Amino acid sequence: MRCSQLFLAILTAACDTGPHGGATAPARAQEVLEHAPLPTPPETVEAPPDAPRLRAHVKLVVLGELSQDLAAAVDQGLRDELDVEVERFDEVPLPRAAYYPPRRRYRADRLLDFLRRRLEGEPATTRVLGLTSVDVSTTKPPHQDWGVFGLGELGGRSCVISTFRLRRRARDDDHVRFRVVTTAVHEVGHTLGLEHCTEPGCVMRDAEGSIQTVDTGTGHLGPECRAELDRESPRALPAR
Repeated sequence: MRCSQLFLAILTAACDTGPHGGATAPARAQEVLEHAPLPTPPETVEAPPDAPRLRAHVKLVVLGELSQDLAAAVDQGLRDELDVEVERFDEVPLPRAAYYPPRRRYRADRLLDFLRRRLEGEPATTRVLGLTSVDVSTTKPPHQDWGVFGLGELGGRSCVISTFRLRRRARDDDHVRFRVVTTAVHEVGHTLGLEHCTEPGCVMRDAEGSIQTVDTGTGHLGPECRAELDRESPRALPAR
């Protein structure tokens, strides 16, 4: 049986017959269709006007190996202090091109280049933070290779921090966690437009190579830096 004949046979079998053998179901079907309620269009889901707004989206990338507890603490610290959304990724190997054999450590500026490539195709409001446990360094005149806690691009999109020096002479795990989260907020703050400041206790003070600056800080932005953050990176993004 051809397809058209099969369809006609099924349609005829499904119809009622009138007193004279004629099919009456199509008329009935038309009547039902005319009185059937129209389908409800899908609702457009919009964020409520009072929904929290974000400054940026931050990709959190572990370079090499790092405690998951520390990564989780950084994740939460960035959300709480900077009003950003954080997306955590699996660990990735440290790039060989960033290794500096003379001092057996990694160049932070090359790590920033490596991390920045992970932002291809991402909106300009997306940042990337690399976390690593290896020692990192950068050029800081007159020093050609200066060990640092972290490095961030001022007004840029990538930054990196190292736990290597932040663990030195720490009292306990909580102390390490405070140092790491404070440094992460500091470096991501640079990418959001914040420069070093002189506010007492502010997280954006220049450590100048001394861990004491980190330890005596509050771990929070001072009033002036928070006002500056609102100007440079206002909360305008909806949560993903």
